[in-house]
Amino acid sequence: MIKRTFYSIFAMLMLCQACISQNTEFASTEMFQLSDPRIQVSSIFFDSYTTLNFGLDMPNSTIKYTLDASTVNLNSKVFTEPLKITESAIIKAKMFHPDYKESDEVQLEVVKISRNSAIKQIEITPAPSEKYSGMGSAGLMDLKKGSAQFGGDKQWLGYQTEKISVSLQLKKNSTVHKIVVSALTNQSNWIFAPGKVEVFHGDSLIGEMTYPKSKKETLNKATFLNVPVKKGIYDTLKVVIYPLEEIPEWHQGKGTTPWVFIDEIIIQ
Repeated sequence: MIKRTFYSIFAMLMLCQACISQNTEFASTEMFQLSDPRIQVSSIFFDSYTTLNFGLDMPNSTIKYTLDASTVNLNSKVFTEPLKITESAIIKAKMFHPDYKESDEVQLEVVKISRNSAIKQIEITPAPSEKYSGMGSAGLMDLKKGSAQFGGDKQWLGYQTEKISVSLQLKKNSTVHKIVVSALTNQSNWIFAPGKVEVFHGDSLIGEMTYPKSKKETLNKATFLNVPVKKGIYDTLKVVIYPLEEIPEWHQGKGTTPWVFIDEIIIQ
């Protein structure tokens, strides 16, 4: 009797398992999204070239990219080997695979610079936050890029203020057509790119750019603010950086003063 009962229970369990197996539906691999590719460059600032590479850990996957800030699509160039970049570029990339959903698009900007900074001397007012004082004003002309880990990086100068004024004394015979302000965007830590940059020679405004306020949270990234100026030979310039008046409505810090982090001013 006990043996017959045991076999009956066993048969019922096997039947239930068979029913479960018949009704189980496995998710299509197309539902799973690829991880983002890792953009790797030998240097963000370069005077001759920088080498572009990608971290690729997914077998049978393909990375497609653009260098002109355009959106990556199926017709974009396929990355096959390390690439030398000889001009400033905004790199965008995506990973593709025949069995999975394509990755999100990632972005990195690289900037071509002169071998030596055209800046002879630099003064900045007001002083940065004591917590984020970096290397002082000298750090804005050393052609060294700060890392995304801003808290322990001495390249970054951090501000919570209405205006930042940077006075530049240039080397002799410095022809200038553009100023680049290197800043940080890290909105989860209340760090926003500036809203406006002005460039003066004496009392004359020779360049100005206004930048749109973000309508939603963006990726943490280096932000290069390019300000075309009236081309000429200058001995002194003043760069005035205006942070956003307040953090946007969609952010948890809405209505308060954002942080601005800068690490370099480049003369081109």
